[in-house]
Amino acid sequence: MAYFDNNATTSISENALEVYRRALAEDWHNPSSPYRSSARIRAGMELEREELAKDLGLKKEEIIFTSGATEANNGVFAHFATQANAGLCCLVSPFEHPSILEPARYWFKDKIRYLPIDQEGRVVLDSIEKLLSENNICFVSLMAANNETGVLQPWKELAEICLSKGVFFHCDATQWIGKLPSDGFDLCSSFSVSAHKFSGPKGVGWFACKEPISMQLGGEQEMSKRGGTENYPAITSMLTAWKDVRFQLNSPTNRTEWRDQFEKSLINLIPAVKILGLNSPRLWNTSMFVLPDFENLSWVGKLDKLGFSVSTGSACSTGKAGHSGIAQSMGLSTSEVRRLIRVSSYWEHGESDWVHLLSAFEQVSKELHKEASYSSVISF
Repeated sequence: MAYFDNNATTSISENALEVYRRALAEDWHNPSSPYRSSARIRAGMELEREELAKDLGLKKEEIIFTSGATEANNGVFAHFATQANAGLCCLVSPFEHPSILEPARYWFKDKIRYLPIDQEGRVVLDSIEKLLSENNICFVSLMAANNETGVLQPWKELAEICLSKGVFFHCDATQWIGKLPSDGFDLCSSFSVSAHKFSGPKGVGWFACKEPISMQLGGEQEMSKRGGTENYPAITSMLTAWKDVRFQLNSPTNRTEWRDQFEKSLINLIPAVKILGLNSPRLWNTSMFVLPDFENLSWVGKLDKLGFSVSTGSACSTGKAGHSGIAQSMGLSTSEVRRLIRVSSYWEHGESDWVHLLSAFEQVSKELHKEASYSSVISF
C-alpha cells in the first residue's frame, strides 16, 4: 500500500505509539489530583510544555494543549466575536480550512472581509494596510500553507504588518508544522496545530497564544484557559512525534525535486493536466492537479485497487460534490473541481515511491480510456 494522502493525516510513528501505549497503561491518573502519581504526570507535562515553548521561541504559559487545530480555530473566533466591539470585522483568506471559515461566518456574519489572492492561490499583501485601516479589522487569520495545493502563504510578512498595526493575527499552522522549519511563529499573536499531521496521535494538538484567551470553561486546567482533564498520554505522544520530526526539518533533501519530476512526467503522460500553484512556493510533499478526462472518484477508485491512496482534496470536504475552497477561489469551474486530484507524501517516501505512483497513473489512464472507448461502441 502506497499512502499519498498525508495532508489528510499521517500514520503514528513507532516512537509516538510506544510512548502512547506506555502512558495509557502507566500514566492514566488525573494530572490535577493531589497525590504523587498525579504530581509526577503534572510535572512531566509541564516540562514538556516548557521544552515545546523553547523550540518555538515562546513562553511556556503561551502553550495550551488542545484536542487539535479545529478546537483552537473555533475558540479564537468565538473569543473575538464576543469580545470585539460592534461593527468590527475579521479578515481571512477565501481558501481557509472549514474550521476557520465556518466559525468566521457563524460569529462575524456580514462582518467578514477577504484577503485578495493571485491566480496561483497565494494571498497578495499589496493593499493589506489599506484593508486594515478602512474596514475596522480587529482580527486577521491566514493559514501558513494551503492544505489542498500546498501553496505557502506570506504569513510571516502578514504577521509583521499586523504586529505593527496592533491587530491580532492568528495562523492555522496545521500543514506547516512537521514539514518545514518552525521559526517565525513567535511573530504570530496565536497559531494552531494538530498532532496527527506530523505522525502524532489524533485528538490532540496545541494552541499558542500571547493573549489570555479562554478556550473552554469548566475547570482550571491549562492555566484556567481550557477546562477539562488533560489527555496526558496523547500529549506526551504528540511531543515525542514532534521531537522526532523537528530534527528532519533542516536536513538536506531532494524531496521537492522528486515531486517536481513527478509533475513533469505526469504532464508528459497527460499533456492537458493542470498543476495548481505550479509557479508558487509550495510544500515539498504536495501536488494538486486537474485531470483533463474522467471524474476524480474514478481515478481514486482505480488507484486504490492498485494500492495507492490519493485524495480529491481536503478530507474535511470529502462528500461535497464539486467542492474545493482553494480551487473555487482560483476560478476553477465545477467541472474542473470534479477532476481534481491531490497527492501528498511524507518523510518516509522516497524517489521510487513517486516513480511507482506515476506508473499507476499511467495504468489507470489506459484503463479509463479503454473503458470509455468500449462504452461508446456499445452505446453506438
